[in-house]
Amino acid sequence: MPDTLEDADPSTVSLRICLEGHANALALNKENNQIAVAGRSLLKVYSIDTEGFTEVCNMRVGKNQNLSYSSNDVAWSTLDSNILATAATNGVVSVWDLSKFGRQKQLLVYNEHERTAHTVTFHSTEANILISGSQDGTIKSFDIRCDTSVNTYFSNSESVRDLKFSPHSPNVFSAVSENGTVQLWDMRKWDKCMVQFTAHSGPIYTCDWHPTRNWLATGSRDKQIKVWNMDGRASLEYTIHTIAVVGRVKWRPERTYHIASCALVVDYSVHVWDIRRPYIPFASFNDHTNVTTGIAWQGSDSHCLLSTSKDSSIYKHAFKDATRPALKANAQGASLGRHGDISFANKIKEYAIKSSGLSNTKSTNFISRRKSNMPGNVQFHLDHSKMYMFMLKNTNMASGPEFPAHDTTTELRVHEVFIGCARELLLSGKKLAELCEHNAEVSRKYGKYNATTLWNFIKLFYGTKHFEPPFEHRSSFSNQKNPITSRRAAQVASDWTPHDQGQELNGNSQETQHEAVDASEDGDELVVGGKQNPPPTSSVILSETQIISEITFDNFELLRNGFIYVGPADLTKALALPDTALHHDVQAARSQLDLKASEHEKSPPPQVPSILKVSHVPPIPMWEPHQFVVDALMLQNDVGDVQTALTILIVMGEARQLLPIEDAVVEHWFHTYVDQLHRYELWNEACEVINRAWVRSVQQLNQQSTVMPTNCGECGRPLGGTVGWYCDKCKSMQSAKCTVCNLIVRGVYAWCQGCSHGGHIDHLQQYFAKHSKCPKCGHLCAFS
Repeated sequence: MPDTLEDADPSTVSLRICLEGHANALALNKENNQIAVAGRSLLKVYSIDTEGFTEVCNMRVGKNQNLSYSSNDVAWSTLDSNILATAATNGVVSVWDLSKFGRQKQLLVYNEHERTAHTVTFHSTEANILISGSQDGTIKSFDIRCDTSVNTYFSNSESVRDLKFSPHSPNVFSAVSENGTVQLWDMRKWDKCMVQFTAHSGPIYTCDWHPTRNWLATGSRDKQIKVWNMDGRASLEYTIHTIAVVGRVKWRPERTYHIASCALVVDYSVHVWDIRRPYIPFASFNDHTNVTTGIAWQGSDSHCLLSTSKDSSIYKHAFKDATRPALKANAQGASLGRHGDISFANKIKEYAIKSSGLSNTKSTNFISRRKSNMPGNVQFHLDHSKMYMFMLKNTNMASGPEFPAHDTTTELRVHEVFIGCARELLLSGKKLAELCEHNAEVSRKYGKYNATTLWNFIKLFYGTKHFEPPFEHRSSFSNQKNPITSRRAAQVASDWTPHDQGQELNGNSQETQHEAVDASEDGDELVVGGKQNPPPTSSVILSETQIISEITFDNFELLRNGFIYVGPADLTKALALPDTALHHDVQAARSQLDLKASEHEKSPPPQVPSILKVSHVPPIPMWEPHQFVVDALMLQNDVGDVQTALTILIVMGEARQLLPIEDAVVEHWFHTYVDQLHRYELWNEACEVINRAWVRSVQQLNQQSTVMPTNCGECGRPLGGTVGWYCDKCKSMQSAKCTVCNLIVRGVYAWCQGCSHGGHIDHLQQYFAKHSKCPKCGHLCAFS
């Protein structure tokens, strides 16, 4: 039936059902004209008409307010409109007869579950049979003609969340559990389930059978709805990605590919999905103001959906009032890559039929126009888009030795660089200088030249004898002990050439020499007697351009106390660069007794002495690299290279205590880098990083999620003991033996999560290369 008939349906109606609480579930009778709603403080029956809802019966009246009335689920008999069943929070399963009066309405009370009962449902063909699932991991089968349960099914799970009878096999029902598994049971075989498989990575809260096809839909905490084909071995057909934890799912009648869902948290809407287009809902009902707790279609009417919510209301939704999210979605999108590449996608509106050979152009265009005018429900899953990618071409302005041409054929991709560095960078096993040298070569190999420079910097500063354990915080790299000895003479060179040296400056060379000797006796070191001695290290100041052009890593050993000496000083160059920070520091450090510019002669005398008296030189502040290293590491992180930043911290060892960096930043780097390693399945490298961590939260990563729940291969119950594969329930060690050779496994053990049988991994590989079923029980094992 096409959706074009929706206009004939009545409008959406609602009713506030309870002021004290809300409903947890709802159910319809076989005539689909009455609805039962149940909650912690609610158990009522309403009749459904075109104008709304009318209360028929309230079963929580009088003094009967015990916990057996507090319901998690409600089910209506498929054959008798007077019989209801509820699952209570205290584990009680109650059967109600609406034809009776007063307290006699509660026909039977089954108090056999040890923990909360989550779900209850009636047999599709047997009016007296119902089953319930509980938090205790058991499934109980009841015959309302008896006072006790008929059978008990052990699911080997911590909790059973939902049960549904198959419409295609009356004696088969499905059970979903909090451990992410799905089981199929035959009611006549209570000792073991027929099929068991892992469907989701998190707890499964709901399931529903397709009315016409052998499909089972499951909804989980992983925010996915999965559709499984149960013909033979269970296979995944479709996956729907939602935005919240899935609480309920219901197939839409007379629509093969439509299914409705609601969420447990966050999302208040009820969505109807077309499983062929799983990323956006086909229709949405946004009437509730709180989380929806129950949904149901009104019989075979695909245009009427009933729902209840934590906002204490029930709604009868008309499909014509639903919103269509696809009509409001942006039909095109673009994304900019980190290298300047652009991806663009747009919607394709027409669906022309491709024809082979010669064809009539007018006929093809006519068909295309007809298909583009199809109703929205037919076109919805046919909508598709086209992707365009625009790559940024490299246009270098120059090429040559200084600007080599960019070779796009040999450039490594970002993930290749990351993986290569992760595998080849060393974190320990050698001295700090050797580790830095090796890691610098690895970074240069993969084109990370900034990281190469940083590794060499760490080697020179922290790989020398100045930073040998024990590490202590120091005020500077200088070994001076008092402020007086920390002074250094400023050697000032003027613009004249060396061959002009020896002449008097202002006609007073001898006095200058004597004063220079006196100054040297006071502790100031100067050049005396026309002979130019090399200045002490840390006293020569260079401009930024000189540092960049003249200093290489070969002469970095000349670096002392924060300054670099590379030859005779030329202060005029440094002082002539007002744009540099170095210029301002030197100007601030100059004495106030300098000669004025007007007192200088425009041309130098023919002979000039090589010394110049400076009466007072203030101490030059010493420089430490710790803050600079922190800034460099933060810069690496900001540009997306957390790998280099964290690896340097790990390699530095105890020297990292000198760095003023917050622990929260380091913890964030650890988690980010470990997540990246896991994304590329670099498990060994991630474990090594975690083992080298000094942050508590990171050290505990290897201690989390390492417990694998297993079951006994004989009785099927969980192995809860601490003695290996020994089962405390059946007192058996058979699970420790290989099912192929029947010997105890010593080494790598592999087992099937469905039947819990396993053995030597090499034996199983050889066996399943020729067989598909378990050698011990015949279970259809999925060995890969």
